[in-house]
Amino acid sequence: MNPQQQQQQNPQPKKQSTKKADKRQRKYPVLIEINDSHEIEGELHSSEMICDGVLAELPPEHGGGWQLDYTEQSEGLEGSLAALRVQQHTVSLSREGDFPLEITLEQGVRHHCYYSTPAGMVHLGVYARSVESEMTDAGGRIKLWYTLDFSADMMSLNKMEINVRRLTAPAQQTYMN
Repeated sequence: MNPQQQQQQNPQPKKQSTKKADKRQRKYPVLIEINDSHEIEGELHSSEMICDGVLAELPPEHGGGWQLDYTEQSEGLEGSLAALRVQQHTVSLSREGDFPLEITLEQGVRHHCYYSTPAGMVHLGVYARSVESEMTDAGGRIKLWYTLDFSADMMSLNKMEINVRRLTAPAQQTYMN
């Protein structure tokens, strides 16, 4: 038997890398500034909220992108936990607390959501005209332009800009499992 035939019968085991992939999710403390304006029946309303939060890079097996977690400071929502997930031209917002919310803003697509109010749950349509995001581990910016409708009648035209700024240097990142 020649050496090549011996190698085929007794193949060498593949060397395994001694370097293990880091499965921990990288999280960074950030300062979040949210500027929100909405026009209802020709009347413009706007608000601003500044708070601390946590920016996390989402692993590729979960679609990649970024998640921004923070505690609501807005009147009537104080203490509610919010999570904003950013992936290309889609932003999803979920809120836990007295008035829970699950909303998806996908550019060019109309979605339905249920919005909890003191009077009860309201079924709304949401259409994202524009979803822009420029996020890195240093922070970034998210711009949303969308409409809300009730029974297919437009309720409001909304613009939201979210600015995120990391509070620590890249070498001081926090790892969490």
